[in-house]
Amino acid sequence: MITINRITAAGLLMFSFISYAPAVESAALKSAGLDAAAVAVPDVPAPSAAGTGQAASPNLNPFSYFGYGETPSAVSVSVESGMAGLPKETVASIVLESVKNVYLKPEVTFTTGKGTKVHISGTKASNCPDGGNSCEDKEKFFLVLTTDKNETFFVRGMEIINYSIIYNGSKTVTIDGEKYVVKIYANPSVPEDSTLEVKGPRGVALNATIKKIGDGVALKGVDVKLSKTYKLAYGNEIVQGPQGARFTAKMLILLVSFPVATDSTYFILNAADITPAGVTFPDFEKNFGFRLNAGTLEIYKI
Repeated sequence: MITINRITAAGLLMFSFISYAPAVESAALKSAGLDAAAVAVPDVPAPSAAGTGQAASPNLNPFSYFGYGETPSAVSVSVESGMAGLPKETVASIVLESVKNVYLKPEVTFTTGKGTKVHISGTKASNCPDGGNSCEDKEKFFLVLTTDKNETFFVRGMEIINYSIIYNGSKTVTIDGEKYVVKIYANPSVPEDSTLEVKGPRGVALNATIKKIGDGVALKGVDVKLSKTYKLAYGNEIVQGPQGARFTAKMLILLVSFPVATDSTYFILNAADITPAGVTFPDFEKNFGFRLNAGTLEIYKI
């Protein structure tokens, strides 16, 4: 059995903004170590193909290394099903509060002139830029800049793409009174080799591949061995709309196949669907049950 002891919860890493989290969610977000007031879109973005109506290359998706999410439905374990739904062996026991939003502070960082450390992560919103759900997966991707003071800046991935003469995007964020320009130089042939550049007042502050960022995020997860090995992460949902991105109070559990592979599938479980009595996810790992009681997630064989 794997037992995960409580560790310090980190602020959620996803990317001064305009729209803020609703007041009803502020208390929940602050308890998660998040700065609920710092979730608007920074400066007006530079023109990009996505914003000018130019045709996009069908293969231009630097974010495919982060995989594609699926949300399996939970099915309650029935006590009338005999031994079929009863636990046989606990394979993981995780205090979720101890890992809340930790994955948003990987070891991919730069430091401002005032000594503030800024962590770089990548994640996906649960919806599209217009607030709906009919868009390509890459339109949901965000880079997230999170400081060690838990200030969070969202940078929409497709707005900062640079490729050939078609894409020339960037975003400027202000941290500690300093302006940092964020760009991605896309590599259509090897998406994970696409490069993130952060340039500040003293020159290039960070240069890292999408692979390095993705691996950094995954390494912050908890090892869980089911039919194969996963990294488990737990954090607040992110939604986006015309005015930018924000956290919500909804909590999600992500299970990512590890080692990370381009175009792989990861699974998103709604923590609210997991009951103390237990549920299964037949479209995910049908031979394992999940139960959540007093903040502890147990995964067990059935």
